[in-house]
Amino acid sequence: MKAFLKHLLLFGPLFALTLQADPLIEESIPVIDMELYDNPFKRAAFIEQFTDALHKIGFCAIVNTKVNIEALESGYQASRQFFKSSKEKKLEIYAPHLNGQRGLSLSEIAQGKNKFDYKEFFHVGRDKNLWPRWMDLRTPTENLIHHLDEYSEKLQVALSVFMEQPEDYLKKMTENGECILRSLYYPKNPSPGQFWAAAHTDIDLFTILPMSTEEGLEVLHEGKWIRVKVPKDAFIINCGDMLENLSNGYFKSSVHRVVSQPDKERFSIVYFVHPKYRDRLDPLPSCIRLTGGMQRFPDAAGLDMLAHRLVEIGLASEELKAFDAQSGYMEKIEDLVARGVASPAVEKTHNVWQKIQANKSP
Repeated sequence: MKAFLKHLLLFGPLFALTLQADPLIEESIPVIDMELYDNPFKRAAFIEQFTDALHKIGFCAIVNTKVNIEALESGYQASRQFFKSSKEKKLEIYAPHLNGQRGLSLSEIAQGKNKFDYKEFFHVGRDKNLWPRWMDLRTPTENLIHHLDEYSEKLQVALSVFMEQPEDYLKKMTENGECILRSLYYPKNPSPGQFWAAAHTDIDLFTILPMSTEEGLEVLHEGKWIRVKVPKDAFIINCGDMLENLSNGYFKSSVHRVVSQPDKERFSIVYFVHPKYRDRLDPLPSCIRLTGGMQRFPDAAGLDMLAHRLVEIGLASEELKAFDAQSGYMEKIEDLVARGVASPAVEKTHNVWQKIQANKSP
């Protein structure tokens, strides 16, 4: 197990295709001022607004973050330089044996489908990274991670306090956790009907999107797609599946996608905030009370959720598949479904698993 944990690399999102023709509404996500948090007399108002947004929509925008703008700009400039270089140069950090969890990925495929997203990206974690020799990608990227880590701690305090936990509850999970920065490039003009990024949820606790160079992000809310438009320099924050599990579904891990814009290319950087592999993500008693008194999500560790997700999207090694099979995670989901108390998200996981099993049948 120690060797397995040493070499197993990071989490990725779950993808599930949704038709682009679905209804679209012209409104956006809530906008919250970070200065409320920084004022001790107004911090409670920030916590209320932030947690309410993640509860109702799963997304919000935050202004006045005070994150170092030079660190952001340097990170994006380095990312653009990398992606606009030759394919030969980029392939220097391509390592398919790592399942796309470090270095370059040429795209990824939606769960259960055979069509790739129209993008490429690279992953950088806190260790075990791959760096090109021909440019300094490391310095600006690691510097950006440092600033985003500092910023994310405030959001972790807000969430921890709301869930009736000590202020450092989430920080203890994430300060040595499996956080990962993903830098993305979406080229111009995919084929008709193809997304830059198909509809998906994130597997982490929450995600930080500091900025992007073009629009295209949409969030599914109450059966309709919201086209996300936020103030300049606002950070977009969204809840991930692990926080949804921890909160027994109080916080919403919303489906979102990136729709290509005609004759445009798009660069973005997202930071996935993760716990450690062994951290427990069992629904908290305070959140079970908030959601009606019935546990609707399974008891699970971070690695349980990660392993099963990578099995679902076809990235799991044989070793990881074996771990998933013996972890007991799916048995807990089956129990919730059998008792009729599983959340829609848990039911979806169960349905996907049944399809995977059916495809294995001779």
